Amino acid sequence: MKTILKHISYDLYLIGLITLTFISFMGPLEEYLMPLLVGIGFLFILANKSIFYVIPIPFFVQMSFGGMRDNVQVTTIYTIIFVLMIAVDMIKNRTITNKGKLTIPLAILVGLSVLTHFNSPDLFTTFAGFMQIASVLGLYFYFINTLQSSDDNYRYVAKLMMYMSVLVSMQMMYVIYDSGELATTIIRTRTIDLGWENLNIIIYSNLISIPLIAYLIHESKIKIFYMIFAVVSMIGIFLTLSRSSVLTLGVMVALIIPTMFILSKQKGYLIGQGFVLILMLLIVAYITEQRFELLSGYIDAFEQRDLYAVDDRIELLYVAWNQLKQHPLFGSGGLYSSRIHLANAGFQAVNYHNTMAQASTLGILGVIGFYYLFLEKTRLIMLSKSSFKWFVLIMVFTTAFVNGTLQPMYFYTTYMVFLFLVLASIEVSEMNDVRKSN
Repeated sequence: MKTILKHISYDLYLIGLITLTFISFMGPLEEYLMPLLVGIGFLFILANKSIFYVIPIPFFVQMSFGGMRDNVQVTTIYTIIFVLMIAVDMIKNRTITNKGKLTIPLAILVGLSVLTHFNSPDLFTTFAGFMQIASVLGLYFYFINTLQSSDDNYRYVAKLMMYMSVLVSMQMMYVIYDSGELATTIIRTRTIDLGWENLNIIIYSNLISIPLIAYLIHESKIKIFYMIFAVVSMIGIFLTLSRSSVLTLGVMVALIIPTMFILSKQKGYLIGQGFVLILMLLIVAYITEQRFELLSGYIDAFEQRDLYAVDDRIELLYVAWNQLKQHPLFGSGGLYSSRIHLANAGFQAVNYHNTMAQASTLGILGVIGFYYLFLEKTRLIMLSKSSFKWFVLIMVFTTAFVNGTLQPMYFYTTYMVFLFLVLASIEVSEMNDVRKSN
């Protein structure tokens, strides 16, 4: 019994967090959840618990406030508490011993974020772009010096992303239910608003979670539960009606399925439980279609999105290209500057909706720096001896280059924090393997 409880203790902890967060999101606990979760976080810090028990706290606090995005006071308090928790944990429990394999590539981008000020529209624009990358560097440095060398790191980070994505999907479905409108109407008009962040950014947790849940399916003998979690996470992606997100999901699934078959030593379990899942999905799809016409309504809404229209995105790329021609070496003011240049060109978009175009705001040196960082990430991932690396490679390449053709996902702080937590888990585990071999 103790062995079973130890094996599922992290699951129970995360389930408790998403339950409290979901209730807070609906309203009843909104005033009390932040102090409750922060108190829990500081207790874990005082007890020197695994950092995987502390890291979820700020994530779930952010997801608990329906109006956080527009509430400057709450956002400020949240930021101060988040920084304070990291500082206390570093002072009390941690020793700085690892400089990190990705510190130099990130530091180069930080430096370029300063140099680009020569061409920046204003100081705030430079500072905002600088903070986007500097905060990621700081958190990465924190992760690699706080994560413990444990074989459970991969399982912990995969489960954290899985439960976060499930919470996002639950919140989206609740917003649809609470609206009182037909689900297909809310989806078609893209009026799902969780309040605590832009939906295109929120859904990054779901996109990242899919390959990581696939890893959990691969590692487990009882796979059906993780398969169901994957489906719930996918539902959130489909509800966004986002072309880039749905395309990324499709490419991910197309890569994950053969990867799992190649790696699997339990093909019978995989096929059998996969068949049961498909049968369940067909039954649910049939019932919902007969009663509510959800499937046909969704397909109709998706087709109305004009899937192949790219003229609007190409116009944004022209703005990025013109800025690069004017400021080729150090760029046009940094990652945040795109909103200024696009506004001046008469566009409402705040970014270039393309990873390479967004990198060009740091000039040709910024594009080179981006590729250097990506190369070092790939090298780091390939150092892992675990099958985890193949699922992370799928996640990294699809989000950067499939989603990245239509969204600058790579340069959103939310995505970068998730990504570098995964990468830090690999780096720390790899260092543990080296110590064992020596």
